[in-house]
Amino acid sequence: MSSPHMMSAYLTAKRADTEFATQTASLVPADMGYVLFSAFAVFLITPGIALFYGGVLKRKNMVQLMFQSYMTTCVIGMIWFLIGYSLAGSPTSTSKLIGNLKMAALHDTEAYPVVAGGTIPSIVNYCFNVFFPIATVQIFIGAIGERGKLVPSLVIGSIWVIVVYCPLAYWVWGANGWLLNLGALDFAGGGPVHIASGVASFAYSWYIGPRGQPGKRTGSIPQYRGHSQVSMFIGVTLIWAAWLCFNSGTMLSVNIRTGYIFANTILASCFASFFYVVTDKLLTGKFSVEAACEGVIVGLVNITPSCGFYWPWAAAFTSALNAIICRLLDPINKWTGVDDYSKSGVVHGIGGILGGIFTGIFANKTVAGYDGVTEILGGWVDHHYKQLGYELAAIAAIVSWTTVFSLIIYFIVDHIPGMKLRATPEEEELGMDLAEMAETLDEFGNDYEEFFKMYLKYKQQSSSESSVIEVLNGIEVVQQGGRSVEKMDV
Repeated sequence: MSSPHMMSAYLTAKRADTEFATQTASLVPADMGYVLFSAFAVFLITPGIALFYGGVLKRKNMVQLMFQSYMTTCVIGMIWFLIGYSLAGSPTSTSKLIGNLKMAALHDTEAYPVVAGGTIPSIVNYCFNVFFPIATVQIFIGAIGERGKLVPSLVIGSIWVIVVYCPLAYWVWGANGWLLNLGALDFAGGGPVHIASGVASFAYSWYIGPRGQPGKRTGSIPQYRGHSQVSMFIGVTLIWAAWLCFNSGTMLSVNIRTGYIFANTILASCFASFFYVVTDKLLTGKFSVEAACEGVIVGLVNITPSCGFYWPWAAAFTSALNAIICRLLDPINKWTGVDDYSKSGVVHGIGGILGGIFTGIFANKTVAGYDGVTEILGGWVDHHYKQLGYELAAIAAIVSWTTVFSLIIYFIVDHIPGMKLRATPEEEELGMDLAEMAETLDEFGNDYEEFFKMYLKYKQQSSSESSVIEVLNGIEVVQQGGRSVEKMDV
């Protein structure tokens, strides 16, 4: 005969089984598997950004950006766990501007789906979702290249993700977000990811000033090719591959619409890179790996807000057009005097704005409905002409919020003792790797004694009268005593 204790244990276990079955009734293993795979892929974007940006710079600044990408992943990952995930997407928040803290530190998520009746649990969504703010922050704080301090950039990124990214993400994707309820369409983050990071990068570059010109906000832009086209190529290849999952994983399920998202992302990057390269060739007379890389990014930026709403022809056409416009606007740094060396202001900022505008025109309700759930009125192609107005309202709000609060954050952090955003002229000339890091990427194998002997020799050479003939791959070729000498690229 069963004892009362055994019966109580049996009933408790039975209730637990029933509760678990209730929580997981709508979950689909295939969807969970694909989203977790996509999370792994999207993780690669942030180190890819470091390799891409680092290749554009002189090699004496590469290690700083590599380290920054890891620390960005760690710091933003912790913040997202503690409060960010809840502020950006809590389904129980009644605010139109920001989420609440009921899901802080993943509290009480258990095995429940991310939304009622959803096919993946909230914990799986977190694993995928966390890499969005990480990549966004790295896009813009990478602006420190060759003249910015590392620690202040991480402090800025930590504040920015709470003050800027979380509200924008909630506006666009939160159940009660005002842009979502207005009717603005942004499938995978054209506004919170691309426009916000592009605007923030341009503002950061303006605030810390151009390389080699301390104390100025604007000035002449250094003209030289980066130290490694191989690094750029590898970095963008990682980003390109990962973005296929960035966009398609945002569907959070596997269905016909997921296929269209994946195909649209492929077509967008291919068409954009091709037309960017063609435009660049017509302007410069030569082919460029850097142009091919930038074109890929423009395509990914263009299709991010619209990948779940376009027929493939629209993805191809709009990406080609966006690429041509962005390449023609490439000299914007020169025109404004803002040393945004990563070109994020153009590629992510302007490219993202154009992508949002195109979404208002070419979004299609049929494609959106291929998941069997989504209903939209579409854009101009579906004779819904108000949609473009919704997209313009979203763009204006995101640009304004990002600009104002980014500049406030830069100013506040810059005035905290010990947190100056800009390196000293001596540190900048020496290189940020030697100034801040324990390792360098140089031919001396980190033999600092030998390095400083060569550096003193270089300084002695520089003190004599010389004139720069040309700059090639970061190495200045100067005329001294009737002969050409390569100045050491430190």
